[in-house]
Amino acid sequence: MPIGKYRGVTLQRELVNKIEEYIKAYPEMGYTSLADFITDAIREKCEQLKILTPTPELPQLEHFNLSENGVRILDRTLANGISRGRIIDVYFKPEGVWCEHCQARNCRHIQFALTVPTIQKVILKKREEGWKLPQIIE
Repeated sequence: MPIGKYRGVTLQRELVNKIEEYIKAYPEMGYTSLADFITDAIREKCEQLKILTPTPELPQLEHFNLSENGVRILDRTLANGISRGRIIDVYFKPEGVWCEHCQARNCRHIQFALTVPTIQKVILKKREEGWKLPQIIE
């Protein structure tokens, strides 16, 4: 029984030689060793066969919070080395909608907000009160 975190396997010498030649010929591919290449190849094949479940990709924009005054949206495209995204405030006002981040009345944050059912309910209510808010997007 193997001890520790790693376990060895035996591969045909001819296959190993070809992989090592490839690693030397194409350093831009990022493989620095035979183990790097084989680990990557096995992981890719396991994902293809659904042996490993890849981490689901999170949506770029996500509804974070809602009030009568507006909505907060998590924008993961604005991630940096410190945070995994940025909270964007979109305000509902009698004269229209406003994105604080984009300093605009129409942007991708507003377009996203118009597709979220819970946000749509607030917008429809405000429109009934005479607010000049955009049409919802279905």
